[in-house]
Amino acid sequence: MLSPTDPRILTLLSSLPDYREEEVFSVSSKLRDDGHSPEIISAALTQARLRQQARRKFADRAETMLFTADGLEQASRPDAARHHAAVFRSAGISSLREVGCGIGADTLAFAQAGLSVTARELEPDRVDIARHNLAEFPHVRVELADGLADITEPALWADPARRGAKGRLADPEEWGPPLSTILHAARQVRVSGIKAAPGIDLSILPPDATVEWLSSGGDLVEAIIWLGLGPSGRRAVLLGHGTLTVPGDPSEPSAMVDPRELGSYMYEPDPAVIRAGGIAQLCADHDLAPVAPGIAYLTGDTLIESTFLHRFAVEAVLPMQEKKLARELRRLDIGALEIKKRGVDVAPEVLRTKLKLSGSQSAVLILTPLLTGRRAVLARRV
Repeated sequence: MLSPTDPRILTLLSSLPDYREEEVFSVSSKLRDDGHSPEIISAALTQARLRQQARRKFADRAETMLFTADGLEQASRPDAARHHAAVFRSAGISSLREVGCGIGADTLAFAQAGLSVTARELEPDRVDIARHNLAEFPHVRVELADGLADITEPALWADPARRGAKGRLADPEEWGPPLSTILHAARQVRVSGIKAAPGIDLSILPPDATVEWLSSGGDLVEAIIWLGLGPSGRRAVLLGHGTLTVPGDPSEPSAMVDPRELGSYMYEPDPAVIRAGGIAQLCADHDLAPVAPGIAYLTGDTLIESTFLHRFAVEAVLPMQEKKLARELRRLDIGALEIKKRGVDVAPEVLRTKLKLSGSQSAVLILTPLLTGRRAVLARRV
């Protein structure tokens, strides 16, 4: 099987125009007429397509990188990878072992932060790709070997494979390597970080860990199990905007808060706050409460300033009946409607079609249980 780093592929790749799906057949035909083999053409076009997809994650740097499809999907976003590197640096780490470097996204951030890295991978094509992507950094070694063997570095970073033939692997013992195996190695070094899916079951988290949930632009992107950072707890990290810390055993259920009647404002916590169990802390800090039991919309009568909360001013509470909703929205001349929901079985896009909006004003419609039952709260963003 051809390696993506084959000079023939790289040479052809550098000459290709911007990738357009509708032009693949004509481009392939021309390249065959020019004497290129089908295997080289296919490999080069695959890399062109992956580079185009990678621009969303790596911006201009994608133009010089190589990828695999699953490696690109699992690769850390650059802002998240920079955060990983910053945590190691702030803990006094200057060198680390990386387990499962993939295409080298985290390795790149570690190298740019000045860390010396021994990155290991078990798949030869990924080793070739990572070496290509990291060629400018002499303090990085990429090796085809077991990353958990012969660890001599003071720190460890692991990004285990979390997908199988049938999709995502919910059981961490099916990861590659299994979580228990990584944790055993992680406890032999000063500081370790293990990347995980943000939906990881809290009950399986190590009680002595610091577990972070990272949010970028409002998207919950990953969870990280850190060992060796001090007191245990959970953190909601809004990349570039702040951190909310909930001390205690991260494997314990989140604290619950009694709901109250809807006030003048509704608040939607950032998803990282919700996963980190930080709602009770936000409620205590700002005199807020959930709008209903188990619902992550909060309410209060004071306008709160917080990077962890999206704010909505309540304008009306309407019944969740399509005809009544449509009539009221027409009366208010609403044409552009952002529909949000929690705890109700409604498809926002289906509802939008049925409402047949045509007005000149905009609003937010929040579908949620309240203490008085399921309601549609008409609001505006603050």
